[in-house]
Amino acid sequence: MANMEQRKSSDSSIIGKVAAHVPDLIVYGDFSQEVPFIESFDGVLLFADISGFTALTEKFSMDTSLDRGADQLTQTLNHYVGDIVERLSAGHISKVVVGDNKHQYFLVIGRAVDEVRLAQNLAKASEVILSPNCWELCNRSMIEIERIKDQRAVKARYIKNISETEFDEFFWKCTEYLQNYPTGESNSILRETSTLSPNDELEKSLRKFVMRNILKKIDDNQPLEYLSELRPVTIVFVNLQFDESANTLHLCQAIQNANMKISDTIHVFSGKINKVFMFDKGCTFLCVFGLPGDKQADESTHALDSAFKIFNFCSEKLMKIKLVSIGVTSGPVFCGVVGHRVRHEYTVIGQKVNLAARMMMYYPGLVSCDAVTYANSRLPHYFFEELPQTEMKGVVNPGVVYHYLGISEKTMIGKAYLTKERSEYYPLLGREKELEIYDTLLKGFVGSTEGRIIMYEGLMGYGKSQLLAEIAYLGQKAGHRVVAMELTKVNVQQNFFAIRTLMAMFLGIDACKSYDARQHILQGKLRGVVEQTYYCLLNNIFLVKFPTSAEVSKMDNETRTKEMELFLVKILQKAVEKDILIFVIDEAHFIDPASWEFLDNLLSSIPVFMVMSLAPFSCQARLPCVSAASIINNAKTIYVQLQELKPSVILQKACQDLGVVSIPRELETFLIQRSHGIPFYCEELLRNLHLNNMLIFHLWEEEEEVDDEWEILFTNAIKVIPSKTESLSSLDNDLYICTIRQNVKLQNIMLPPTLKGIALAELDNMSPSEQMVVKCAAIIGLTFTTELLLHILPEWTKRKMNQTLATLVDSHIFKCFNKRKDSQNAQSQDMPSIELLVCRGMVRSTGQESDIRSSVYNRIKQEQLVMQCSIMAFCTPLLQEAAYEVWLKSQKKALHLKCVSYLEGQAHKCRRCGEGDFISFHRHTVEMILVNTESQEDISEQHKEYPFSEAASLIINTTLKNLQAPSFEGMERKAVTAEASLATICSPESVQRTSEGAPLTRISVSRQPSPEIFQIPNADITTSTVSKKLESLLPQDTEKETLKALKKHKMLPEENLKAEEIEKEFLERLDEIIQHSDRDQEKIRRLGSCKCEEIVESVFVPLARHCMAMGEYARALYYLLECAAAYLHLSNNYMAFCNLNTAENLIKSVDFRATVINQFEEATFYSLKGEVCYNMGQMNLAKKFIRKALILLNRRFPFTLIGVFFKTLVEVSKHASHQKKQQFLYSRSKGEKKLAFLYQQGHCLSLLWQLFSLDTATNSKKFCRLAALMKVNSAEESEDESQIISSYTEFSLCCQMMGYQDEWMKYELMAIQRSSHLQVIGGGLLTTVKLAQSLAYMKLCLGNLPLSIQLGYRAHEMCVRLKKPKLDYLVLCMLFKALFLSIRYQDCVRVLSWMEELVVKEERIIGMAYFFSYCLELLLYAGFSFKSFKECLEFIQRNEKNCILMSQNSIMLGLYSSLAIWFARLHQWGNFKEPFEKARRLLRRTSASFFAISGFCRFLECEVLVLRKHIEEKPESVRDTRTKTLKVS
Repeated sequence: MANMEQRKSSDSSIIGKVAAHVPDLIVYGDFSQEVPFIESFDGVLLFADISGFTALTEKFSMDTSLDRGADQLTQTLNHYVGDIVERLSAGHISKVVVGDNKHQYFLVIGRAVDEVRLAQNLAKASEVILSPNCWELCNRSMIEIERIKDQRAVKARYIKNISETEFDEFFWKCTEYLQNYPTGESNSILRETSTLSPNDELEKSLRKFVMRNILKKIDDNQPLEYLSELRPVTIVFVNLQFDESANTLHLCQAIQNANMKISDTIHVFSGKINKVFMFDKGCTFLCVFGLPGDKQADESTHALDSAFKIFNFCSEKLMKIKLVSIGVTSGPVFCGVVGHRVRHEYTVIGQKVNLAARMMMYYPGLVSCDAVTYANSRLPHYFFEELPQTEMKGVVNPGVVYHYLGISEKTMIGKAYLTKERSEYYPLLGREKELEIYDTLLKGFVGSTEGRIIMYEGLMGYGKSQLLAEIAYLGQKAGHRVVAMELTKVNVQQNFFAIRTLMAMFLGIDACKSYDARQHILQGKLRGVVEQTYYCLLNNIFLVKFPTSAEVSKMDNETRTKEMELFLVKILQKAVEKDILIFVIDEAHFIDPASWEFLDNLLSSIPVFMVMSLAPFSCQARLPCVSAASIINNAKTIYVQLQELKPSVILQKACQDLGVVSIPRELETFLIQRSHGIPFYCEELLRNLHLNNMLIFHLWEEEEEVDDEWEILFTNAIKVIPSKTESLSSLDNDLYICTIRQNVKLQNIMLPPTLKGIALAELDNMSPSEQMVVKCAAIIGLTFTTELLLHILPEWTKRKMNQTLATLVDSHIFKCFNKRKDSQNAQSQDMPSIELLVCRGMVRSTGQESDIRSSVYNRIKQEQLVMQCSIMAFCTPLLQEAAYEVWLKSQKKALHLKCVSYLEGQAHKCRRCGEGDFISFHRHTVEMILVNTESQEDISEQHKEYPFSEAASLIINTTLKNLQAPSFEGMERKAVTAEASLATICSPESVQRTSEGAPLTRISVSRQPSPEIFQIPNADITTSTVSKKLESLLPQDTEKETLKALKKHKMLPEENLKAEEIEKEFLERLDEIIQHSDRDQEKIRRLGSCKCEEIVESVFVPLARHCMAMGEYARALYYLLECAAAYLHLSNNYMAFCNLNTAENLIKSVDFRATVINQFEEATFYSLKGEVCYNMGQMNLAKKFIRKALILLNRRFPFTLIGVFFKTLVEVSKHASHQKKQQFLYSRSKGEKKLAFLYQQGHCLSLLWQLFSLDTATNSKKFCRLAALMKVNSAEESEDESQIISSYTEFSLCCQMMGYQDEWMKYELMAIQRSSHLQVIGGGLLTTVKLAQSLAYMKLCLGNLPLSIQLGYRAHEMCVRLKKPKLDYLVLCMLFKALFLSIRYQDCVRVLSWMEELVVKEERIIGMAYFFSYCLELLLYAGFSFKSFKECLEFIQRNEKNCILMSQNSIMLGLYSSLAIWFARLHQWGNFKEPFEKARRLLRRTSASFFAISGFCRFLECEVLVLRKHIEEKPESVRDTRTKTLKVS
């Protein structure tokens, strides 16, 4: 209890948290003295050394990934009980405190420290060494020792045997000498400082010993465990070796001076001193750049620059100094707390820390750095010198070590060339508008008397350097005089560097190695420009030695500078008389102030055309100088802000960088999402994949046919990027394509260090509160809800969160979405980059102040906006990934668990759809406990009714009286209530996941599944064109037995009840429903629209990811399958494919092998894979997976014709048995698990009969009919009315496709009559609507257009009233087709207007695709436009990379073919080729569905147009073209 109170006290008290970072020696010390000061005392010094620590850090760094290595190392240290070497010394010790009034550090020096150092080489693992003085002061009678040869120090073996009572007495006697040690009543407290009472003065003094980074987080009340993270930093070890003659006072003053210089130097670049310690006759400073809150983009450069300045100062200015050594390294390390909760310290641990310490000792007397620091600094190579390899203790493969020479003025002359070179093989991509601006301005510049400037502004990685390289090339190609240079960060501190270098390159002296060579060239070029007496003015800037003339010698420095600048202006003035002079300056924000001032004067007097690139000054620590601001804001300056590249350009760039003509779709999506349209990010991601051997390159063959394989289902959908000047077929060189190596999971690829450093620099510019919000949001994902964020934030209030979120939104870290749909559209749409922003510069210079009033107003307005926002997202995925990776593994797991506990209660379909699983009764089949499962399943006996309940009370009384069905006399007329399950009514969406009647967990004692959501299909049943070729599936005797059994049990309509009458009565019933439906519109409005899509993105997808991160693999598999099913329901085959791939990798993983996969889930897994394959046109693969699923579902489907014959007899008998049970009211409730199997069986069989219906084999008809009949039996066994009606309709369609009129008509009428007994509320009503849509489809296939149109109009009206937009899309598609074929174009226009209204409201990409497809159909075949061709073309170009549309082959086939026809009719054969080739590649991957038939016909028309063209232009190739056309037809 006392320990708990101690922990609570220390956790809640700020002074306790601060004191935990400081030893008692400081806490209870004297704070009245001025620093530096020395405090001497007698004491004992214990030095504990971990044996093999260097090797330990090497092991964790090399054998594990970044997200585990340092984390595991720290845990090992905190619980270390292994080989520790202990060395004890005693005697005179001096505590030295150095620093200033803000930051202070302490260290101990003295004889005891020296003795510990001397004993260093005497100890081995698990040994305790006593120094000579310590041994002298010990009670020798109690300690058994071992003498060390030739040494005064001894090795302690053990304490001699004493009783427990004597030991306790001895121990407490020893504590009398320890000040502030807990005794008496407080002896249960581990440390007295943990109970400190608030004391402002003491806290103020202690805070000086703790780094500001930690104090900010303590003040923000962040938990102790959140102070630790993994991040890349730069380490600087500084070691000062002193003369033997240096006494304590000398050491104290020298350390103080060194500390002040180091602090002042590194503070400018946000560097921190982590610790100072005295050891081995020297003092060592551990400095760190890039700690949390301190990250900067150029930290390696800053660290080297600081190290060089520190080295020079310490070597020259410190007293009694003998040697200065500095080691600099960069890389990922653990930055965090090590120790106990009441006494710990903030430190850095990792292989790079150890390497820097070793380099400091093994390369004495210089500044050394590792290869990573050398590369990251991006400084010229002549600033470094490679050092010889030296074997360092405990370090394996340190890499190349460099000696940093520092920056000198002389080495920099004329060495500022552009680092990016323009290559004709790698043209600039996506910057056509920027180049057009340059070209236009340059043409207008000719004849001007003043200078002009184009400034291209962009963040790092936006491609500024490549753009300027292209501009320099274009200028030279046009015959202009171009001088191009690139600056670095060090140049901004070098006076007049930019102009000096620019003029040196202009005069051609940049390559000269000696002053006399430069002088000789200058004499030749300056002759006749100015008098020779003024040549000496160039001596200092160009390092030449012209004699100083008398006139110049009389000038003061200011006059000389002015005359020198006038001299340079005259040189340029002479040059522009002959040529157009173009200056190109990359990284212009590094121009020094003196050069800016010269340029400001130059541009007003001489017509020089300048092109600059620069980073936004808002992202820099300094404002531009006055001259720079004047140039930027000048009316003659055009300021262009570069935007991100379009996704389509990212694809082209990836192919260009890899040297291939194609990349897989998965890689394309990966690059688009992670690069965020920034070229450099794309390059780094590709480089990282290539270096880690994750990509495979092989030759591309244009007509290569690949067997059906699941792994390459989407990989094969490659996009060839032809050259601008020649087609692929005309290239002589081999063409390559890129694929991803098997088992590579792109979603698990960690960020390259370069990109992570960029993101962390952005993260560290935030306050601690902002950092905490960003890091917690990163755990949730790219998109997150504010409710979940508040749930996982540690002890935050909603007001504090909203204030922080407002700041982050204002800083463009987060963006708000009013609804989930907005976030989904933003992520899925392939939108073009933001329009190019061309404007005049508007920047403030140094000394100007911003408008505080407007800032406060904007802040308040932003907070109000955030309060109304429930969904937010990261503006850049890069920041989310980097913020996620800084968490330690244990921290991630704890936060993921919080997310899971919050989300699992929402893991079900929306309220509109009954709140069930996406896979029917899924949760009842798995042996796992889901959070809040019981609350989802418990439902009162009084069934909750959906809208239309009031209208239903009127309709039921009239409808059931008017509609009598003689064939169903005596049967139980089951009423399906609001919770009734809705299965697939045989229609194009019958192959979709949840149209198959996904059940719900909300059930009563008697099973009552609930309604489904619907969607636009991506595949359809083959039309009557195919049915003409079909033959009977069953032998005659089997068919007769079926009819006999049905008639016997009165399951066929009476002969005197004609089909036309039943259809007419069905239409009348629909009219009655519509007439009475308006009464419940208000209830529907309150219920809202379907939210399932939002729930999938915000609940199911995150849950799968959180469970995998926690190691809950069985639960992760459950949610992955739910995600796949939901995405299929949303027509997103690609995302379903990705989730199934993740599930497959999980099943195959080592961690999952110990878990036995549930049989139902394994069957569902194969079923979902089969559905994806069906949708993608891979029929053989789909059959394979569906058969596997049926075997696991105990519903084996035969492989042979004999098996089909006998199985058909069994199923016919079973069908008759089911009818008999229904006649005698035989019914028994099924368990949820049994129903799950039955529903899944029905779904698989529905897919299977459609697969066989598309098969051209002779015997496929028999397989097709058997599958449809088995579907009927599974539905009847489930006793679900909606399932039964669906199966009857599917069986009717199956018979229709084979030409059996009696059969398909009888089952169609059975479905209609059975629907008459449904309650017209909730699920029953929706079942009726779906039946109407299915009948409209079937009549359309038969050519009964009038009836199809009548059914279509009524189904549309009911969809509008029910607010079922997905089903309405499907109905409108059918209705348009029927009207179009009836040549009722005005009605077609009205249907398109309805569809457009629905598209605008719902923003469904598939609905938009169908809408524009029909607009093109009107354009091509009706001769008038609802939307112009330009609008249709823009939609296709903008959305063809959309991940949903990319998996909808039938839609895209029609769209591409329509474009090709349009261009062919206009004889624009150049534009014709691209859409025609895209359509041709889709042809063999598109199933023969209803919607695909339109695409097939249009593509055939394209082939005919090509044939006609060849007849006219190339008669010799007509035969080949004819053969190809006939093959397509």
